[in-house]
Formats: sequence, structure tokens, C-alpha cells
Amino acid sequence: MTAVNTVPKSQRALLSYSVEGLPHREEVLLKSLIRLLDHRTHQNWSWKAEQADLRVVGEQVALAAASPQPAVPTLTVAHADPQRGPFLALPLHTDALEVVLNRLGAMVVHARGLGLAMTEVPIGEHEEFRMLRWPPAAVLEAPIRLRLATLMSNRPASVLSLQQRSPATRQECADFLADLQRAGLLERAAPPGALVAASAPDSVFPDSRFPAPARDTVQPGLLARIRNRLGLLPSGPQ
Repeated sequence: MTAVNTVPKSQRALLSYSVEGLPHREEVLLKSLIRLLDHRTHQNWSWKAEQADLRVVGEQVALAAASPQPAVPTLTVAHADPQRGPFLALPLHTDALEVVLNRLGAMVVHARGLGLAMTEVPIGEHEEFRMLRWPPAAVLEAPIRLRLATLMSNRPASVLSLQQRSPATRQECADFLADLQRAGLLERAAPPGALVAASAPDSVFPDSRFPAPARDTVQPGLLARIRNRLGLLPSGPQ
């Protein structure tokens, strides 16, 4: 049984949610359950017609919104998992609703604190990402996610590399990276050749106004300083 939230309502973050594309009965039930869960959720949720912190959408809306990417996190409520973003199965259950509200709410609050927008960017399976800092507890609600976070704490990883290095499924790895992104904890890793290219003189000084010193002008100056320190330079003009 889930513990009652002991944080006073006045101290909890105020977040809003909108509902699109749900059957009338399911929409009414959803709003009722969120009100009933108010003493258990970590944030204070209220319904808003539009421009909310969280979009709750039905299956058809989720399918039609494949592009462009949403500017706020989107929770799909349907009978079948769309394999894209957060998902809540029908029929609705209070425990599952509580978990997903706490998880997404923590991400919104965390992103607010960092001054980040919750825009989602597509994540390719082969594309490598770096985890910026250790995730909050809301992102690590499953044991497998602790393993994934540990793997990413050492080096950048992609969906496929996480799957190969852990017992997680490909979808679990993709969902984990997506949640890190929504929380503002993910950045794309630089391509392997980027550091090498940056260290080359031509790439550091591509403009002719900043030419690299010529080798034959640097070397004599260095030898002259060494000779001077050792007292080997002639006293007369050269």
C-alpha cells in the first residue's frame, strides 16, 4: 500500500495537466482519480484546458502527433502501449496513475529548476548520449534503471549499447534515455573524431588571420634561448 504524502499541500509544486482525445467516461474517471490521489502525489495537480505542464492524450491523438515533437511531456492513455513515450494502460488503476504522475511531475519540477524546456528530441538507437548528473529517484523507480544509470555514469551510451551491456530490453533502454532527456539530464556525445579534429592546428586556426607559427621560426628562437642561458652565444652581433 502506498504511503500517504506527508508534505503539506502548500509546499508541493503546482502542476497542471490537460486531456485530449480520451472518451468522455475515461476523462471524467481520470480527473476524479487525480483528485482522489492528491494526498499521495508529490506534486499538486490541477486540470487546465491548454498549455499545461503535462498532456494526457488518447491513442488516436498520440498516433497523429508523431511529428512535430511535443513541447511538454505527453502521457498516452490507451489499451495498447504505443511504444513511444510515457504510457498508462486502460482500464485505469490508481497505483499506476500515482507512479506515473510522481515520475513525470518530478521531471517537470527538475527541468524548471534548471531553466530547461521539456521539449523531446528523437533518440536514435545508435546515437550516443552522456548523462549530465545522477538522476532523481523518480527516474530510477525500477531496479533495472539503477543498472542503466550506473552504466551511463562511466561513459556515453546509446540505446543499443545499453541493451547489450544490461538485461534491459531495447524499449526499456529507450524509455530510460527519453526520461533522462525530459529531466534535462542528457546531452548528445561528441562524435569520436571531434576531439582529434579540434587538436589539429588547421582546425583550431582555420582563418588566415590566425596562422599557426612556422616550425622553422620557432625552433631557432628556442635554441637561441638555450644557448644564451648556457653562455654559448657570441657577444658580437650575428
